[in-house]
Amino acid sequence: MKKRFLLFIIFIIFIVSLTTLVLVLNYVDPYEYRVLAVSSLLFSYTLTISCFFTILFYFIKKIYYRGNVYIYHVLSSFRQGFLVAIFTSSLVYFYNHQVPVWLGGGILFLILFLLEIFVENYEN
Repeated sequence: MKKRFLLFIIFIIFIVSLTTLVLVLNYVDPYEYRVLAVSSLLFSYTLTISCFFTILFYFIKKIYYRGNVYIYHVLSSFRQGFLVAIFTSSLVYFYNHQVPVWLGGGILFLILFLLEIFVENYEN
C-alpha cells in the first residue's frame, strides 16, 4: 500500500469522524439515550483526534527527515496519534469522575511515553 493512499484513507476517516462528532454533539440527546450518546461520542472523538494527530505527526516527520519518509513513518505516526487520543480521552474521563487530573494525567503520560519508547526500540 502506498503512503499517499494510506494518508488519503486516514484523511477520509478524519472527515467522516469529525462530521459524526459534530452530528452527535448537535442531535443526540444524552439524557434520553445515554449509552448511545456516550459510546458514539467517545468513538468519534477518538477517531477524530487519532487521525488528526496522525496527519500532523506525519508532516512533522516529513519536515524533520526532509521529505525522506516511508510507510513506516505513517504507521508510527498513526500509533502515536492513537496514544494521544487515548491520553486526551482519559483526561476527559478523569475530569468527569473528579480524579486529580494533574496526578492521573502525569502518570498516564509517563506510562504512554514509556510504552511508545518500548515499541519504537522493539521495532528497530
